[in-house]
Amino acid sequence: MFSYKLPCGSTHTDTNMTDTGVTFTPRLWEQRYCTALQILQDPRWAQKIKSVVDFGCSEMRLFQLMRRIETIEKILEVDIDEDVLKSNLLFIRPLVADFIRQRKNPLHVDVLQGSVAESSKELQGIDAVVALELIEHVYDDVLNKIPSNIFGFMQPKLVIISTPNSDYNVIFTRFKPLLSNGFRHHDHKFEWTREQFKSWCLEIVAKYPNYMFSLLGLGDPPEGYTTVGHATQMVIFVRKDLLDMPLLTTLIDQSAQAETKSYKLLHSIDFPFFVDKRTKEEIIWAEVQFELSRWSINDDTYDSALRVYKMPISYLLGRTHLLGATQDILDELLKGNNKRVENGFILIEDSDDDRSIDENYWDNPIESEPNTDHLSDHSECESWD
Repeated sequence: MFSYKLPCGSTHTDTNMTDTGVTFTPRLWEQRYCTALQILQDPRWAQKIKSVVDFGCSEMRLFQLMRRIETIEKILEVDIDEDVLKSNLLFIRPLVADFIRQRKNPLHVDVLQGSVAESSKELQGIDAVVALELIEHVYDDVLNKIPSNIFGFMQPKLVIISTPNSDYNVIFTRFKPLLSNGFRHHDHKFEWTREQFKSWCLEIVAKYPNYMFSLLGLGDPPEGYTTVGHATQMVIFVRKDLLDMPLLTTLIDQSAQAETKSYKLLHSIDFPFFVDKRTKEEIIWAEVQFELSRWSINDDTYDSALRVYKMPISYLLGRTHLLGATQDILDELLKGNNKRVENGFILIEDSDDDRSIDENYWDNPIESEPNTDHLSDHSECESWD
C-alpha cells in the first residue's frame, strides 16, 4: 500500500439523516466522478495518461466529464449491455461548443460491447482503467477473471475501482430494510466490507507486484457513526514506473498474444481539434496586439501632451508570460513592429481620424445625422418595424 492524497483535497460530504433516510451533498455519484477526474488529472502523471477505458460505462455520464481533459486523446466506452450502449450513443457526439472552441489535442472515442473480464485487442496499450460501481454487479466467475485481464493482460499505468462499503449499510437499514437480495441494489451480487475489499486489493498486488494501491472513502458517515467508514470505497492502483520506481517483473508483450479477440465495435467518433501552427513569437505578438488595442480605449492611460496611450511594459509581460514571453522577446517584437518604448512604457499612437469622428459625431449628433428626406414612405428602413 501507499499513501495517496487527491490533488485538490478530499471531497467533503454534507451527510444528513432525516426521518426518511440519509442524504449526501454532493451526491455519491458526483463524488465518484469528481474523484476519478482528480486522479486522472493528477499533475504527477497526467501527461502520461493519454488513453482511458471506462468499464461499465452504461449511460456514459462519466464520459461527459472525462472528454474535457485535454491530455486524454483516446477513450474506450465499454459495457456488456449492447442495448444500453446503443440507446446512449448520442451522448458521445461532439457538441456545437466543441466546434467553436476546439480541443488542442485529438480525441478518438470507441463504444464497444464487451466484458471487463475478457481480453480484447482494443485494450492493448491503454494507460488507465476506470470501473466505478461495477465489480459488485458480476458473479464470482467473472470477478475472478478481472484481475488477470486488467493487471495481467492490459497492465495499465493507473486503475481506479469503486464499490459499496457494506459496513455503511447499518445506517441505511435504520430507515428501511435492504432489498430482498440483502443489498442496496437489485442487481448487486455482493457488497464487501472494508476488510474484504482491502483483502482483494492485497491479493492483486501480491500476484502483480508491479502495482501499489491506496484506499479512499467517499460519502462521509453522519455524526456518531464514524466507525462504519464511508458509503463508497475506492481503490487506486498505480504501476510503479509511473512514480519513477523500478518494475519488479517485465511487462508482457501484448502483441504476442495472437488469440486475443476483439470487442464488438458499435460506434467511433473523432472530436474536432485545432492545431496552432504559428511560432511562439507569432502567438505572443497576436496577444500583444490584442492588449495594445484593449489598452487604447482606456482614457485614464491617455497622455494628452504626447497624444499617446502609455502602457507599462511590465503589465504586458505579466499578460503574456504564460505564452512564453520574456522581456527580451517583447523588446524584439516591439522593435521589429515599430512600437515606441520609452522609460518602461509602450507608447500607443493616438488615431487622429478616430478622435475626430468621436468629436464630430457624438458631441453634435444632430448635425452629423445624414439627410434622409429623399427616402420615400416605402423605404426599406420600414421593414425593421
